[in-house]
Parts: sequence; C-alpha cells; structure tokens
Amino acid sequence: MNNNQLQDQEISEPKRTFVHRLADAVLGKNRQQRLRITRSLIAAMVFFICVGVIFYLSAIGQIIPQQGAILSACILVSCGGFYIALRSGFNLRFAEPSLTLPQTLAALTWICGAYAIGNIAHGGTLMLFALVLVFAIFTMSIRSSIISASYGVIAMAMTMIYKVITEPTVYPLQVELAYFVFVATIMPTIALLSMQITRMRDRMKAQTKALEAALIHIEKLAAHDELTGLINRRYMMKVLDDHASRQKRKAIGFSIAMLDLDHFKNINDTWGHAVGDDVLHGFADAATNTLRECDVLSRWGGEEFLLLMPETNNGNPSTGLERLRTVLANLMLSPNAPDLRVTFSVGLTSYRVGEPISDTIHRADKSLYEAKAGGRNRTVVG
Repeated sequence: MNNNQLQDQEISEPKRTFVHRLADAVLGKNRQQRLRITRSLIAAMVFFICVGVIFYLSAIGQIIPQQGAILSACILVSCGGFYIALRSGFNLRFAEPSLTLPQTLAALTWICGAYAIGNIAHGGTLMLFALVLVFAIFTMSIRSSIISASYGVIAMAMTMIYKVITEPTVYPLQVELAYFVFVATIMPTIALLSMQITRMRDRMKAQTKALEAALIHIEKLAAHDELTGLINRRYMMKVLDDHASRQKRKAIGFSIAMLDLDHFKNINDTWGHAVGDDVLHGFADAATNTLRECDVLSRWGGEEFLLLMPETNNGNPSTGLERLRTVLANLMLSPNAPDLRVTFSVGLTSYRVGEPISDTIHRADKSLYEAKAGGRNRTVVG
C-alpha cells in the first residue's frame, strides 16, 4: 500500500465514523426505530419539495402568498412533530408505533389544502394523493387502509364542492367531477391492494412463526431422546468433547458414570413394554430431580444412561448416585406395577486430562460390566 492510499484511508475512516455518528444522531440506534424514522423522513422529503413548489407558485402569482405560507408552516410543523415523536420514542406508547395512520391522515389533509389554494395548478396535487397511500401500503393495517381511503375520498369531495361553489371559474364543475372520479377510483383501489398486502404479510408472519416453532422442535428432537426427554447419545458426545476441551484451559475435573437399569429385560418380559417405558421415563425424572443441577444425564441407548458430573476434583462423585439409589428404593415408577422397584449398576471413572474422551467412556463401560458381574446394584470405580 503506497503513501497516497494510506492517506486516503486515514481521511476516509474519520469521514465514515462521522457519517455513522450523524446517522445515529438523526435516526437513533434501534433498528426498528431507524426504519420507522427513515420512512417518515422519505415522506417528509416529498412534502419539502411541495413546500418549494408552493413558494414557486406564490412567486409567480398562482398562489396567494399568505395562504401558501400558512399551508407550508402546517406541513413543516407536521413533519417535524412526527419526527420528534418517532425520534424521542414517544411513538412506542401506541399500538401502532410507526404512526402510519396519523401520518397518512395529516398528509391527505395538507394535500386537500394544496388542492384548495393551487389555483390552475391544483390538478397536479392529485398525484400526491395516490402517492401518500403508496408510501403506507406495506405498513398499514386493514382497518387503517379503510379509514385512510374513506377519509381521503370524503375530504377531497368536500374540498372540491367548496371550491366549485367559491371559485367556479378555476374549479369548473365538469372538470372537478372528472377529478373526483379519479380520486374515488384510485383511493379505494390502492386501499384494496394495501389490504391484500397486509393479509399476505400476516400470513407470512404466521408461517414464519410456525417454521420457527417447527425448527425448535426439530432441533429438540435432534438433541433429545423422545421417551425420557434427556439429551441423546449424539448430543452427549458433543457435551463431553466440550468439557474435555475445557480441561486444557482450566482443569476443574469431571467424572462420567455409565448407568444400567438392573434386569430391565425381565421388566419388559413380565410387565410389558408400556411398563418398561414408564420405568425409563420415571428413572430419568427421578435422576434429574435428585442429581445436581450441573450434572448432565443422557440416554445412551436402551436401558443405559451416561452421566456427566463436572467439577469433581474435590468431591466424591458417587454421592449423588447413592442418593438416587435411596430415592428409587421408595419410588413407584409405573402405576401399572405399583410394587415394582428398580435398581441400577454403575461404572464410574474420572477424566484424565489429554486422553481421548472415548477412552474415558470405555473405562466407565468396563467398570459397569464389573458392577453387573459383581451382583448388580452397585458402583465400581475404574
């Protein structure tokens, strides 16, 4: 990079920062508020141009200067008032924080005023009448669309009637009737289009919410066992890998326990699979409620569960397991087998920093087989 490029970069960075700061000052930092203010300012730009046209027509004698000044002041105060309401956050007090309806009604009112004082140029203001609704077409509710279109047609009709009576030479009845047909056709048409867009937008929002809910459900299914609600084997491997990686930065220690429900096959054969499902679900609930909040239990497969017990450097990791045995000894797991009690065997081991997590799991699994071979309902530390 040459010196000229370096100088250009040094100059452009402050400019870019200044522009961002200026944008924050004018529009604020909240994304939704910025969008509302931006839309309002775009509409205001159109009216600023209108004010310029009013002054031009006043200068060439087509508009009475006093009338032009009063209307221009009303337009500028209105635009400024809506900007202050949006920028200050006052708009957030309302159900429709964009203030689309009041801004639309105000704009239609000022256009009627421009039509009334526009003299021979008054027909040009009808383009703005349609433009106002186009600005609001993507944000107005169905109710607001109906109110805006109705107000616009009625307000313009009253303006036309007044001008036909007071200035029939400039506002001839035949021409005003043609203009009114234009207004009475275009305004409801745009309002109808706005309502269709609103319905489409509402459907899209509903579909988006449904998709988000479905995605959350799919993600939950991908990470959890449907029967017990515990995380599944695949997700547990990710949790174990994360804990193993943390040990390289901070050795807080963790242990894992491989649990197997004793004689579970006999439960299914004797009581049926429905009772077996009750036992699995009840065991998962009992373990979740009994073990520490930081402990992570997963269904490893069948009647096997894998338990992660973090921060076990200075404690006895088997304490929670023995507490769970006591709870299960007095717990009815299935209403269809009220006298059934369940025990479990455990292979327990601690993670050794630097070893593959698969080695830790293998050691716990080996200890589990020793516990089962030793008579079950016991814990073997490996």
